[in-house]
Amino acid sequence: MRQFTYILALFIFISFTNCDNNDTINKLTDAKFMEYISNDDLRTSIIRIDSLAKINNYSDHKTGLLYYEKGRILGVLEKDVEAIGSLKKALVLFKKENNKRFIAKTSMLLADSNAFLSKKEEASTQINLALKIFREIGDKKGEAKALNSLAHIEFQYKNYNTSIGYIKQAATIQLEIKDHDALSASYNNIGYVLEQTKDYENAIIFYQKAAQLNKDINRLNSSPLRNLGYVYLLNNEYEKCKSLYLEALEIEEQTGKLSLQKEIYDVLLELSIKDKSFKNSSQYIIKRDSVNQLLVDLENEEKIKLVENQYILIAKETELNQEKKNNDKNKIIFAILFGLLSFLGLFFIQRNRNTKLKLNQEKLILEQKMLRMQMNPHFVFNALTAIQKTIFDNDPLKTSTYLSRFAKLIRQNFEFTNKKEITLEEDLDALNNYIETQQLRFENKFDYNIDIENALDTSFIKIPPMLLQPFVENAIEHGLKPKKEKGFLQIKISKQDNYIRFEILDNGVGYHKLKNLEDREHAIDVFLKRLKLRNFEEEKLFSIRPLENKSGTEVIIFLKLI
Repeated sequence: MRQFTYILALFIFISFTNCDNNDTINKLTDAKFMEYISNDDLRTSIIRIDSLAKINNYSDHKTGLLYYEKGRILGVLEKDVEAIGSLKKALVLFKKENNKRFIAKTSMLLADSNAFLSKKEEASTQINLALKIFREIGDKKGEAKALNSLAHIEFQYKNYNTSIGYIKQAATIQLEIKDHDALSASYNNIGYVLEQTKDYENAIIFYQKAAQLNKDINRLNSSPLRNLGYVYLLNNEYEKCKSLYLEALEIEEQTGKLSLQKEIYDVLLELSIKDKSFKNSSQYIIKRDSVNQLLVDLENEEKIKLVENQYILIAKETELNQEKKNNDKNKIIFAILFGLLSFLGLFFIQRNRNTKLKLNQEKLILEQKMLRMQMNPHFVFNALTAIQKTIFDNDPLKTSTYLSRFAKLIRQNFEFTNKKEITLEEDLDALNNYIETQQLRFENKFDYNIDIENALDTSFIKIPPMLLQPFVENAIEHGLKPKKEKGFLQIKISKQDNYIRFEILDNGVGYHKLKNLEDREHAIDVFLKRLKLRNFEEEKLFSIRPLENKSGTEVIIFLKLI
């Protein structure tokens, strides 16, 4: 059994020590997982996601997130055909787990890519599905985003009034939930749609609302200012346009967005030329070229960094593939170990069954021995002889009494042999019948007394059947029978701690004077084996000894109360 325990412990140890990063990754929250698989370098993120997807040991949800994020990034990189393929894989996995939030978010990205590919019908269907789900789950931000996406599709097809209607619905929700960043974007979008309809007056109003909201929430976003400046440029209001673009330049210098700074310098250069301010023109050219050079340097750094990241990811992919091979090997080892453990488990189960069977067989043999000892032929013959004598004495009442008692004793012996336990009351009744029958044989050569402590309820206490009878028989047959004087047999039953204490006393010839010592030792051995089968260590409390300073024997038995 120790070997089995050791191997089981080894199996568990190997199982836990073999847990790789897959288990850790599966436990990450969605947000942390997105941080883990993606970063600002979009092309590097695609390579990393592809490497992770090859492992294929993640949960369905995490695998869905890999395809989702890859599709999102491909959409940003304007690789919309590939994006749709990845997003459809993600959608299958999210539908499998009935994750409504990500079904809606994935549908939104699918709609964006389809819209970019001029598939208006597919895009509208997907956005409306997302809108329905967002409303079902009470996601107000998602609902507003879906409405803005519908507005974008309508704008693409120059349905400007419908587009503005969707944006205004989104703005109402954003105002309700105090999503000021999104509300600023909605105001800016309304202004842009109005600008396309040449409704410059209302376009200016919404651009101003967006710009003011950005100031109120300290949001560094120059888009409304640049859009507003462009409207003034169309209306030949150059000073207002210049003022707004200079304000936008301050914001983008804080954000560090070089491409927007270059765009702003281009507009300022155009304004200075129209205004014939050549001094400002030369300054704007110098600053624009400086920003342009920074953009070139930054682009070169990004290219170098991309190459470095590709080498790192290739090495990581190689490492992951090797790890996958190791995992496959470990799976084989685990399968072998599992088979071995199963075999050992079955072996020990079978051995345990065999042990139980052996114990049951031993118990059956003991019960048979007990029956043979309790109802041996000598006793039956002697009892019947005694009954026959009463018949010859022409004493029908006495004959009937003892015959009835003897018949009951035989029936009790056979009934009790088939039972594991009987009540103390039943056992004492059989014991009393046995002693009375023996008194008939020996013509009242001895007296007896059964003393039971008042606190004991013999009808509820359970004991093995006929446990006391062998010792009472030995006391009568080998202790009292050889005695010339009248003998006395006493049985005391009391409670001691959690045990029932049985004491059998006789004033016979004594334990050490017995002629049939071998038979008695055999009976004691059977009795002790019966106690061992109970598994309460009661056999250690058993004692049999001759009485000191007087003839006779004392037997003490303890049975645990259960």
